[in-house]
Amino acid sequence: MSSSHKIKHVAWRDGRPRFEPSPTLRKLGYKGEDLKVDGRWMTAGEALDWSNAFAKQLAGEKRKARMKTTGRHEPTPVPAAPALKHTYPVSQLFEDWLNVKINPEIADRAPRTVDDYRQKSKVFENHLPDVWTAEAEALTKPICKGLYNTLRQKAGIATAVGAMRILGIALQWAMDLGKFPEMHINPAHKLKMKTPPPRIRFATKQEMTVLVETADAMGAHEMGDMFTLAVWSGQRQGDRLEFQHAGREAGRLIFRQGKTKVIVSIPEAPELKKRFTAAQKRRQTAEVISPYVILNEEDWKPFKADRYRRRYEDIRRAAAKQLPSLKTLRDQDFRDTAVTWLAMADCTIPQICSITGHSFKTANDILKHYLALNPELADSAIAKLIIWYDKEETK
Repeated sequence: MSSSHKIKHVAWRDGRPRFEPSPTLRKLGYKGEDLKVDGRWMTAGEALDWSNAFAKQLAGEKRKARMKTTGRHEPTPVPAAPALKHTYPVSQLFEDWLNVKINPEIADRAPRTVDDYRQKSKVFENHLPDVWTAEAEALTKPICKGLYNTLRQKAGIATAVGAMRILGIALQWAMDLGKFPEMHINPAHKLKMKTPPPRIRFATKQEMTVLVETADAMGAHEMGDMFTLAVWSGQRQGDRLEFQHAGREAGRLIFRQGKTKVIVSIPEAPELKKRFTAAQKRRQTAEVISPYVILNEEDWKPFKADRYRRRYEDIRRAAAKQLPSLKTLRDQDFRDTAVTWLAMADCTIPQICSITGHSFKTANDILKHYLALNPELADSAIAKLIIWYDKEETK
């Protein structure tokens, strides 16, 4: 545990708690001692319980009277660890909060969101195992601030912020249910955490061309189809993997999301039409019939997310040998690429949102970070202003 996790009378050495008396306490006869329970090191929560019990002992002692009687400073034993209450460690907190049988409201979240919550919770298990097993009720704001600072050093700002926010949500859920009657203020809220810098990345036309051509050269034509669908629709990876055909109508492609059954309708751009026509011919040759828009043509089954991610990385690495800038391009960047390309094509925010499904606020937030990187947009805007200004002059 980091030394930034302050518990009175307790020092941490390589994550192990030890009673370290102050000079004043040493004069009274106290000696340093490792803090253990049944032969094992105390967790952060147990150490906090011990500290509170020791503080009460100090307040109640009448050492001056004993010193007058004995005439000397007798070594005072370190108090035994207090009887432990029913344990509810941080690990159990997350397990209960993410369990739909215990917390039915978690089912209101999208499966991808719940998976993200679970991944963020594991940050504590991976980077702060002593906190993972510590009593959740023992957390205080100073301790949570220390956790944030430690995670920031170990895992980076974005990971630290994400993990602490999830901890705060889980704690609030438990507090609302009365699980922590002594916890009146959420210790993981209002930690004044630094906001992670935004990820500023979208693909250029050259990058997309090289990426798709590399996929085709590797025989992964369906991956090239997926990349093309991504930038021409602006849809999330999870939705693209589950898209099913729902028809064609007036030059539009109509898809149905696999789990939610939500209908998505987008114009059939020439690039998409070319890719999907070739894909249909491959299916006919393989005698495969499936409602899914894109299949993993290695086995002609719907893509599993982990398999798709591995294949993407293989193709991206191969493409980066030809165009090094592709080393930093993620599949998640395709969605922002769609928004940026549409803006560069002079589309309005409402037009962009009608295609990608973004909210106006989200689309604005994306463009706020990308506009500075696109002088073409500024050039286009000034050109329009000049035309308007000239018209006003002639009136």
